[in-house]
Amino acid sequence: MDALVLCGGFATRLEPITLFVPKPLLPIGGRPILDYIVDDLADAPEVNRIIISTNMKFAEQFRYWANNKSASGIRKKLELVVEPALHNGEKFGAIKGIRFAIEKAGVADDLIIIAGDNFYSSSVSEAIKGFAREGRKPTVCVHDVGSLGEASRFGIVKMESSTIKEFEEKPVAPTSTMASTGIYIYPKEALARFEEYLAGQNNPDAPGFFLKWLIGKEEVRGIVQKGEWFDIGNIDTYSKLCAQFNGRAASSDQEAAASGSVH
Repeated sequence: MDALVLCGGFATRLEPITLFVPKPLLPIGGRPILDYIVDDLADAPEVNRIIISTNMKFAEQFRYWANNKSASGIRKKLELVVEPALHNGEKFGAIKGIRFAIEKAGVADDLIIIAGDNFYSSSVSEAIKGFAREGRKPTVCVHDVGSLGEASRFGIVKMESSTIKEFEEKPVAPTSTMASTGIYIYPKEALARFEEYLAGQNNPDAPGFFLKWLIGKEEVRGIVQKGEWFDIGNIDTYSKLCAQFNGRAASSDQEAAASGSVH
């Protein structure tokens, strides 16, 4: 299986901090967001290579980041695909970017796709096992956000058993609390669907549009992720997540000091 991490956006909602640093390389707990995703993928024995899709503006920063992963042994799994875009007006959009990366990297295997601003505590290896168990159908990882009020902020799915029947982006009156997490697993036989979708002049940007279209074409499965999940879509979410990690670090230091391990 190949993995594709989407880092081609310009994160305008997080400006000005993303004018010079791409969102996936913003720090949380002293490490870039992308580190957590890639380390998780590298731990999954099913994943053979990890493709990072970015743009021309930030390509050098991602190359520098990738080169620094060499000490951990992950560098040999990493590949970089660069979209020819220097600013937001030139960006491909997520679906067009996925098709571009599939072509440039020569993807011909099953593919797990992860949005580069995802932050989660579960293991993608468990989702991949579920994908295999469910017969290798197109699969979306979902997370229960806990309330209908919170659900209106996300792309929401309705499931019967483990089959996704409906998808709605940021519904005004949601009837489900199951949010798409931006983690998708596609069998190699379904990769041609991206070209089919774009050939129909459909919206090339948000993956939710593609998901809604795909549900009408074939069976799509949902796998519920446990643990924590954050969609880092704006400065408030990013600030809260940073504060949460800082709080954990402070608490850990206090516990260590109390036990006498810090002097």
